[in-house]
Amino acid sequence: MSDNMIINVDLKHTDYNIYIERGNLERAGELLNLNRKVLVITDDGVPSEYAKTIANQCKEGYIETVAQGEKSKSIEVYEKLLKRMLELQFTRKDAVVAVGGGVCGDLAGFVAASFMRGVCFYNIPTTLLSQIDSSIGGKTAINFD
Repeated sequence: MSDNMIINVDLKHTDYNIYIERGNLERAGELLNLNRKVLVITDDGVPSEYAKTIANQCKEGYIETVAQGEKSKSIEVYEKLLKRMLELQFTRKDAVVAVGGGVCGDLAGFVAASFMRGVCFYNIPTTLLSQIDSSIGGKTAINFD
C-alpha cells in the first residue's frame, strides 16, 4: 500500500485536491500555484522552517507570524494582515497560504476570503486535529466579542 493519497473534493461550483503524503512541504511548488505573490500566515508555535520552506517556493513569498492561540483570531490581527497585503500591493490574482493548526487556518482562510472579495487560499495543516477537522470543509472565521 502506498503512503501517498490524493482525495478529490468535487463540489458543484468547483473542485480541489487534498494531498496526503510525506514531503509535501518541499513539493508545495509542484502541487500549488505559488508562481505569484503569496502571504504565508503561520503562528509562533509552528517551526519557522515550515513557513520558510513554503515562502522559498513562491515567486514572491512573504511570511506573517501571529501569536499562537485563539486570541489571534481577532479583528485586530485580521485587520493587520489585510493592511499588510495592501502594503505589499496584493491583487486578486495572488494567494494566501496557512501553515499551522486550526486557528491559523481559520484566520488565514478568512483573510483570503475577504481580501478584494476573495483570493486563492491553500491550507497546510500541521496538527492532527487541523488535518482531520478544520482544514476540510471551508469554514473560516474570526472571533468577535
